Amino acid sequence: MNRENLRDFAIQAQALIDEGAVEDRIRHYLSSRLLSIFPDYPWWVQAHMQGTEEHVHFSSTRGTRDGFVDAVVGKTAIEYEKNLTIQGIFSEGYHQVKEYSAALCNIGIPESEVLGVLSDTVRWYGYKARIVSEPAESRLLGPDDVELEQIMFVDLSVGTDEEFSRFEQFINQFMARAESRILNAKTLVTDFGVESSFYRESIEIFSQAVNTAMTEKPDYAELIKQVWQNFIAYLGASDYGSFSTETYVSEFYLVTVAKVLCANILAGRAIISSDDEIKEILGGEYFSRQNIYNFVDYDYFGWLNNSPYVDLVIPCVRGMQSRLRAYDLSRLGEQDIFGRLLAQLANREHRLMLGQEFTPHWIARDIVDYNIEKLGDEEPRIMDMCCGSGVFLIESIKAVREKYGISADNYDAQKDAIIFSAVMGFDIDPLAVMLAKVNWIMAMRDLFPAHVGSITVPIYHADSLFVATPITHRMPTQGEDYYVLTLNRQPIRVPAFLFSPAYRKVFDSFISKVYRWAMARARQEETTDLISTDPLVDAVKRESGIEIGTQKKTELSAAAMQMVLQLETLQRQGRNGIWHFIISNSYRPGMTEKQFNCIVSNPPWMAMSKLADNPYKNALREIARKYAIQPHGAAHPHMELATIFGVSSIDRYLRDGGHWSYILPASLMSGLNHEPFRKEKYATSDAKLEAKVRAIWELPTDTFKNKAVVLSGEKSTTEPDVISGRVYGAVRNYEPCTYTLNRQGKRSAWTNKGGDVEVADVIAGDSLGFAQGCDLFPRTALFHQFVRRPNGNWDIRPIERTGELWYLISESKKNLCNDLVAEDFEDEFMYDAFVSKHLSPFIMAAPAKGLIPGRKAQGVWKPLFQADLALVNASTEYVFRQIADAVGQDLVPFLSEKINIYGKLYKQNFSQDYLVLSSASGSNPCAAYIDLRQFDKNRLVIDQTLYWYLSETEDEAIYISGLLNSATLWDAISDFQPEGGFGKRHIHALPYKIIPAFDPDDDAQREVIEATKALMEEWKVVCESGQYKNLLVPNSGTLPSRRRKQQSRIRELASYGRYAAACAGVLR
Repeated sequence: MNRENLRDFAIQAQALIDEGAVEDRIRHYLSSRLLSIFPDYPWWVQAHMQGTEEHVHFSSTRGTRDGFVDAVVGKTAIEYEKNLTIQGIFSEGYHQVKEYSAALCNIGIPESEVLGVLSDTVRWYGYKARIVSEPAESRLLGPDDVELEQIMFVDLSVGTDEEFSRFEQFINQFMARAESRILNAKTLVTDFGVESSFYRESIEIFSQAVNTAMTEKPDYAELIKQVWQNFIAYLGASDYGSFSTETYVSEFYLVTVAKVLCANILAGRAIISSDDEIKEILGGEYFSRQNIYNFVDYDYFGWLNNSPYVDLVIPCVRGMQSRLRAYDLSRLGEQDIFGRLLAQLANREHRLMLGQEFTPHWIARDIVDYNIEKLGDEEPRIMDMCCGSGVFLIESIKAVREKYGISADNYDAQKDAIIFSAVMGFDIDPLAVMLAKVNWIMAMRDLFPAHVGSITVPIYHADSLFVATPITHRMPTQGEDYYVLTLNRQPIRVPAFLFSPAYRKVFDSFISKVYRWAMARARQEETTDLISTDPLVDAVKRESGIEIGTQKKTELSAAAMQMVLQLETLQRQGRNGIWHFIISNSYRPGMTEKQFNCIVSNPPWMAMSKLADNPYKNALREIARKYAIQPHGAAHPHMELATIFGVSSIDRYLRDGGHWSYILPASLMSGLNHEPFRKEKYATSDAKLEAKVRAIWELPTDTFKNKAVVLSGEKSTTEPDVISGRVYGAVRNYEPCTYTLNRQGKRSAWTNKGGDVEVADVIAGDSLGFAQGCDLFPRTALFHQFVRRPNGNWDIRPIERTGELWYLISESKKNLCNDLVAEDFEDEFMYDAFVSKHLSPFIMAAPAKGLIPGRKAQGVWKPLFQADLALVNASTEYVFRQIADAVGQDLVPFLSEKINIYGKLYKQNFSQDYLVLSSASGSNPCAAYIDLRQFDKNRLVIDQTLYWYLSETEDEAIYISGLLNSATLWDAISDFQPEGGFGKRHIHALPYKIIPAFDPDDDAQREVIEATKALMEEWKVVCESGQYKNLLVPNSGTLPSRRRKQQSRIRELASYGRYAAACAGVLR
């Protein structure tokens, strides 16, 4: 501790307190000075600086409350106030320390280990917490359950060396306690994640070890790159084919962290190992000695755990162990501690197939609880085919242990059989598999001493879709007799029956004995003598206890001979090691078909279009076709990977009557690309899969980056009476409801709004806020031939049939005031009016002049009362009285109830700079936008034949106009429209319900903007002269005819192809 810097801090902090600085400023000043006071950057300083505003839960007089602790350091809760010499402030802070101490007890920390600190950064009070009541099991502890005993006080304002020494003692006792840091996802990422200081300090050493190994063993390095690219690179997108050493090194580092952490977890304490023990931890012998069979495999990093490469990383491992001394490893949480770390790596490396983000444990727990209840008396056999770091497996283990009362103190052979066969996980990423294994060990470790036999961690590095392995890019279809394995480019035919559930024990024994025999031969002098593998097959038969017929025995013998000779050769060439790991893991999915009664998972969310040139893409397309869930037309590239995993896993792994739950993107509820899934096309597909949706949960919008739902169901032909539902408002807080699958035209959507709601209205949850214009009727009363007078007022004349304004009244059914004539009508009541006939694709003709019996000032409309009419000139009064007589209504209700019906006039307050105008009827959408800065906003009105929308930016206006004019929009609209006796109904507000809200950061939307700009420029040139200039004139023909000609010409423009593709990319 630097005492001079502490002395300076104490003076400055007291000055802040004296001047009345707020708490935040005082606390942040402390954080800014901690590194200068403790320059060796101990772990607690980092925890203090990153652990500010920690979220906690505790009980209060108002029930369960959430709160934010100013800082949590290990098992110490810290509350900062602005001036503890003021009694009221001290009392409030003291009460909060009691609340937060209770909150720490609520997460399982024993009261004897909970400490509290109250400080204004100059005065420091230290407390021990003591529970003084016995709350009910279902109730959280609160401040009334806690007493605080002050055990230390320091006042830095005293300024003496003795007081500074007491402060150092205070820090050691309350902040820097050994084995007090809580192990959870947040602390693990902070201390060891790929953005941590330890990672930055260590990664060069790991990189050196990898580069040295690759230089000294180029053949084996090439082998690792080959199998990595054949499998792991499927996790990526367009960079398939280029081995990333950086990614490989990062995963090597994180796998090492996982092994070291697991050793500490099994020990229940921080351990400091010798060099030999570190090698045993990294190589796996440490865990084998503890009867854990497959925690550490000779995987993609196995060769780096041998000398001399492992020697390079030993100092880093010792640094990991040193950091772990801060943690309390005797008490571990029961949540996924690696989810954040895996998500951090996925974001950093753009590993798309890992999914989007880690799954919060509370969601996994709710899903597991739901399915455990559905299983009833059935013993659970739960699998997660995309397990990631294992959150569903952990929550499943917890739920099964609770259901059957399984604990180390309450254990027998039956419970052992239940819990050790309760879960299984697959993942295509080897790092995820290692992290999930550690999580599984954490959840099961207390049962290990009572377990009979070796412990196999039931989590495997495999493609659960079973379409590829590191040595097979295409798995055989049903009916084929052989799998072809490629070991170092050497094909080996292995009988397909070996990979079936009935022969799982045969497979395990066969692979083990083949590998051991090959290694034994490699240790002897090389020979060309023929070998007989019959003894090997006989040994497999005896060990597995499964009868193997003559034909199968012959097939196994032939495969064994090929594999033994090839593995022996690879061992002699120094290119072995990884093959046993690959074969043992990659084919495990084939041996678990129909073995589970429950699947819970958060499969990776990704559109097929994101896979670019990834070879995985073709296999996924085949699966989508097999289950008939591929979208059609322009939506095809947006086939969702998550649903492919979903239906394939139900079919492959789930028994009849089994239950399933998946976390899926909310687009599943109504998205066009999910139509085949919602309509259960898989039931009539080649696969004939029967799977019924039984429940839908909508999760809080901030749970993931994109909105998510949970879909649950049963592998069954029985239709549910009702689809039960939940709408979550917060963590584990939801409103129950029911869902229906509503249909409209060709479209469908799941909704909890009732069976009568149209699908378009379901989709329109975030629809654009278009409004319909006002009722400018009767046309003949409001529109005339207006001639401007020198004084600014207007003369009124009838519109002639041959005149250019005839379009305004040509369809009028009533000729009210059509022969009106007046002189000097006051300009105050004249307005610019847009009607649908002014609208062409991307272009608005000039508005027409119209009169309205009302005033608009500063965006507010006011009708004309009789007293107002007495104040206008005689001509104006005459015109308005003529109109009132013709419509048979006083001017006030004529304006406010007829023209303004449903508020359609009064809401026309144009506060933004851009206005998008769109057609309100007809079979073809059409739109354009105007710059409102070129108009008097108080003198502009929109007729009810148009819809209008205010845009904040020109880009938004271009985006919306572009989509509204696109042929793709019409295709999308037509999906919702049933054919009627008079053709398709008017489009009205339907387009605005299906256009996605504007997002300036969305790449697809940016492309729409740029493509629309190019099209508009080209169209503008075409319309400068000739036929298409004339078609812009409202009086130049019928509106449908004009627009058809315009749209036909637009489709011929050179820039149209790009524009159409951009619009399809957003709409379909």
